[in-house]
Amino acid sequence: MSTQLKECFLYYTSKFCKEILIMLLTVITFLSPLHGLFYLISFAVAFDTVFGIYGAVKLKGIKSLTSTKFFNLAVKSFFYMGSIIFAYLIDIYIFDGSVMDIKLLLSKVLCVVWISIEVKSIDETSQKIGNRPFLSILKGLIAKAKGFKKDLNELKD
Repeated sequence: MSTQLKECFLYYTSKFCKEILIMLLTVITFLSPLHGLFYLISFAVAFDTVFGIYGAVKLKGIKSLTSTKFFNLAVKSFFYMGSIIFAYLIDIYIFDGSVMDIKLLLSKVLCVVWISIEVKSIDETSQKIGNRPFLSILKGLIAKAKGFKKDLNELKD
């Protein structure tokens, strides 16, 4: 290869890499308000997956794990995050960034919906293992807290 051809190749390669980097940074900057929502969704999906693996191993043994179950992790993550990006675009371009003076309301509501689905999945796995439902545990905690508050008020008087 001639020196001039090498220089031309290096020039256009570096220019191409620079343009790709600029586009990537632009997308990251545009989506930066969503990073907290992405962390929440990622944590919920990962926790559900880990808990699902634990439940499967506990009930059916290690041989019950297959790669197709792990593939659902990627599909769920991309679907959830893609729908949040779509809701973000609607928030920005249709609702001008806020609905009822709440910034990114549609994105946040959608994130809560996906997290509630993951929590329900974790609860179902927990019940399959033999634990009580989260709702009954939460009701018991609230009842104990009310009783504790009542006892404190009696001691105060």
